[in-house]
Amino acid sequence: MQNQSRAVVLVAVVMTLVLALMGLTEAQAAGSEKDTIKIGYLSALSGPFAAVENYTTPAVQMVVDDVNAKGGLLGRKVELVIRDDQGDPSIVRQKLDELKAAGVVAVVGSLLDPCCPPISQWAADNKIPAIMPMTVNMPLRTKGFNKYTFITGPEGPALAKVLVKNLAGQDIKSIYSIGADTDICREVFEFFWDGMKKEKPAVKNLGSAITGIADMEFSNIISSALAKKPDLILLGLAGPPYANFVQQARRFNLFQKAKVAAGAYLIGGGSTAPFGKDYPEGIMCNTLCPFYIPEQPMQEFTKAYLGRTKLYPDDITLEFHVCALAAVGAIKKANSIDADKIVSALETMSLDTPVGKVRYRDFDHQATLPIYFATAGYSKDFPIAIGFNPVKYGEEVYPTKAEIMALRAAK
Repeated sequence: MQNQSRAVVLVAVVMTLVLALMGLTEAQAAGSEKDTIKIGYLSALSGPFAAVENYTTPAVQMVVDDVNAKGGLLGRKVELVIRDDQGDPSIVRQKLDELKAAGVVAVVGSLLDPCCPPISQWAADNKIPAIMPMTVNMPLRTKGFNKYTFITGPEGPALAKVLVKNLAGQDIKSIYSIGADTDICREVFEFFWDGMKKEKPAVKNLGSAITGIADMEFSNIISSALAKKPDLILLGLAGPPYANFVQQARRFNLFQKAKVAAGAYLIGGGSTAPFGKDYPEGIMCNTLCPFYIPEQPMQEFTKAYLGRTKLYPDDITLEFHVCALAAVGAIKKANSIDADKIVSALETMSLDTPVGKVRYRDFDHQATLPIYFATAGYSKDFPIAIGFNPVKYGEEVYPTKAEIMALRAAK
């Protein structure tokens, strides 16, 4: 009987311990469910391009706020963890390591093109998905492709193809190019001339001037360009440097002496708003965020963004917004925060965006973001310049799978 009593006591003790451990496990699980799902956000929040932050951070935060208002993801709230890379590629890995230490499951960013290659390499090394708003760096889609990197903005060949389609038919006999020392500038210029030589070989290339990414003085370049008397000046500038260029170009009457066109980022709220009603009319440009078109999704997005920031969205606004939509959409579709499951979701999902359905192609992780070609002008309905006669282009202007695979295989 004494042995039986001891056995009963021992069983009781063991059961108590098991129940206690189960209770602890359940408590831990409950605590885990209350933890946030963290998404990293990396951008140039200080430095020469800090002013652009007004057009990027709110675009990402509004996605996070919206998903949280609807209950979050996987029963948990979403938290945006922010780091400033200052637009400096040399500190990108440091900031990304900080995001990893904070427990992010995916990263959105960065603003500047030179920061994208180190982001892509970090994503591959750490097996954490990185969804970049823009980079025309073709090797990231070809030889440098990895499964953890996704790119939202169009690449150089697509932007250049749309330019050629719209400029080749115009009365243009000579072109001079002015741009920053960035991948987007170099690649758009390169693919533009490849296309123009095929479509209109008689057009003369009068040369180019390439400036530093943050250069703000263009007077000598403008003077030299106009001395060549080009019919068209092809620009590869954006952000604060572009605003300075416009102010200086006016002193030379550049916009009266030559047509002006660009691959992207010249007809959006961030580019035109600083000038009010004094933005040069007639500038031709590809644009990604035509906030002035009547389609309901774009109108709703523009209204929401205006309500949040009192600003009309820019091209980069839409790119960051789509990145954020992709991050939360992939976690929801995967029903998991596992990196490989998020990658698989990104490769197979379709997003509802302000410009329609967008997907990331599984073979190069390029988003099929529409490209619009428009000409700057004014409407009584808007206090800033907008794009007139926008023509929409879809996936047909992007390199095909066969073209991407051929580039990837080339020695």
